[in-house]
Amino acid sequence: MNFLAHLVLSPKETGFISGNIAADFLRGSDRKFVPKGVQSGILMHQFVDQFTDTHVLVKTSKERVKNHFRLLSGVLVDVFYDHFLAKDFELIANISLEEFCEYIYETLEKNTSELPPKLRQFLPVMIRENILFSYRKLAGIKTALTRINLRVTKKFSVGLAMAILNDMYDILENDFRQYFPCLINITERYRKNYGTFLLPARIK
Repeated sequence: MNFLAHLVLSPKETGFISGNIAADFLRGSDRKFVPKGVQSGILMHQFVDQFTDTHVLVKTSKERVKNHFRLLSGVLVDVFYDHFLAKDFELIANISLEEFCEYIYETLEKNTSELPPKLRQFLPVMIRENILFSYRKLAGIKTALTRINLRVTKKFSVGLAMAILNDMYDILENDFRQYFPCLINITERYRKNYGTFLLPARIK
């Protein structure tokens, strides 16, 4: 999953929030140097990634785009799923997407000493461009894919990726809507002793 999904699934606790986003900015050997609370969030992030990568509905989504993007199909599906999450955020969370983004940015800014250097450098960009909120619009997804394309060795066509999203929009969204409640349920144990961003009706 991409940033937004990891963060909304996180317990409403500083270390977990920091760890759930920091995991993507750390190499394995560097994780032992972060605070214990942040490590808990990193472990949750890893669990979510493993569950996601092996789930039949996610695999189905990947197969839908695999002919065009092969090894990058998982990356694209992660971004597409964050768009569907952002679009229907208030149906899943007990907070508006705008308020959620502000809460996350403020939490990360207040605890920059816990964050890995690469994330500390990226955070001002994330806040300035309001990246989490931008996933709600297709223009934001295009920007996210363009940013990813700059980082990967094997380049891909952002235009083709957006065309596929448009063509398969309803099908991929249905995959997400069936899958995400499964992810909410399987991660409930992480939120058990903390506050949650999720609607109570969504937690079973």
